[in-house]
Amino acid sequence: IFSSPRAYAATGSYEAALPDELKTAKDMCALIACSEAFPGAVSFSERMGQPPYVEAYGAPVAGKKPLLGYVMLSTDITDTPAYSGKPVVTLMGMDLKGRFVGIKVLKHSEPILLLGIPESALLNFNQQYIGKSVADKVEVGQSRPDEGVLGVDAISGATVTVIVQNQVMMTSGMAIARQVGIVAPTVRDPAKYVVTGQHLSWDQLVKQGSVQRLLVKAEQVGLEKNSVPFIELWFGDLNHPDVGISLLGEHSFNNLHSQLKENEHAIFIIRSAGIESFKGSGFVRGGMYDRIQVKQDADSFTFRDLDYLNLYGIEAAGAPTYNESAIFVIRSKAFSSAYPWKLSFLGNRVDRATGTRSFATFDTKYWLADELLQGGRPVVEEAAAPYVRIW
Repeated sequence: IFSSPRAYAATGSYEAALPDELKTAKDMCALIACSEAFPGAVSFSERMGQPPYVEAYGAPVAGKKPLLGYVMLSTDITDTPAYSGKPVVTLMGMDLKGRFVGIKVLKHSEPILLLGIPESALLNFNQQYIGKSVADKVEVGQSRPDEGVLGVDAISGATVTVIVQNQVMMTSGMAIARQVGIVAPTVRDPAKYVVTGQHLSWDQLVKQGSVQRLLVKAEQVGLEKNSVPFIELWFGDLNHPDVGISLLGEHSFNNLHSQLKENEHAIFIIRSAGIESFKGSGFVRGGMYDRIQVKQDADSFTFRDLDYLNLYGIEAAGAPTYNESAIFVIRSKAFSSAYPWKLSFLGNRVDRATGTRSFATFDTKYWLADELLQGGRPVVEEAAAPYVRIW
C-alpha cells in the first residue's frame, strides 16, 4: 500500500497505518506525499537538520532547482499527544518567509468520529493556518488585533484536539524557521536570583507578588451570580529558593529540584474554591491538561501527564485550604522566570438565553519581584493584568 506517495494519499487519516520506516527514512518524501503539503513543489531533498526537515524545490531553471521552502513532519519535532493520548501526525509546508502553504494530516486517533464530528472538521481547522506565519501569535478563538493575536475557529466538542494541534503546528513551524534562519531564536536571559534565606508567610508571598490569584466568577461563564466562584486558583514560581522553600519546605524543595533538569522550571497551582477543576475532565493518561497554559510573549507552554508532579502540601504559614493541587514543569529553555508570564485558564461560557457555548480564556500575569532578581527586572513592555478574554 505504501509503494508510492500516491497510494498513501488515497487512504484516510483516522488510524491510518504509516510505514515503519517513516520515522528513520532519509528520503521521507518517497514514502508520503510531500507535494500535498507544498503545492507547486516538484522535488524534495532528503531529511536534513536537527530537528529534521526537507527542502522543497520548484521546476529546474538553467539546470538549478530553486528552493521554495520546507516540509516538516510534526512527530520529528514534537510528540505532544492530543485527546486520544496519541499525536496527530501532521505534514506541514512552509515557504521561505515562514508562511504555511499546505497542511496534511497523515494519521490521527482522535475519537471525534465516534462523537458525530466528521473528520473533515479537523482537516478544515488546519486549513485556517494557510497563509499565516509561524511568527504570528495564533490562538484558538477570536482575533485580537490590539494584542497582535490571530484567531482560528475551534471545533465544537473537540477542544483538546484543536488546542494541541495549534501548539503542534506553531511549535513545529517555529523550530524549523529558527533553524533555517527565517526567524531569529527567542533569547531570554535566565533568571539570576537574590537569595536571602527568609521563610515567608503566605500573606508575605502574596504581598510580594510571588503568589498570585486567578479568580473566575460564576457569572463570567454564564452561570447565575453566586458567592461561590466558578474557580479560584493560586499559583507561583517554585524555582526561586526563597519562594520555593517558603511554599514547600526545605526537604520538598530539594526533592523537587533533584528531579528538574537544566532549563526546566516548576510552578505550583492550587484550587482554593470553586466548582470547576483546573485539571480538566478530558485528561487521559498520556494526554494533556486542557484547562491551563503558561504564556510568555508569543510562546505558549502546555502540560501533559509527564509534566505533572504531586504537591503534597503548602508549608507557608496562613496558606488557604485547597481541594486540588499540582506542580507543573515547564520543559523549555525559551522560558525564563526573569520575564513576565501569564497563567491562562481555558473554559467555556454559556449564553443563558440560547445555550450556545463559546471559549473563554482568563489570564493573570506573574512576575517575580525586583528584590528577588539580581539587577532587578529586565526592561520590557508590561501589559495590564489580570484580564479576561471571552469569545
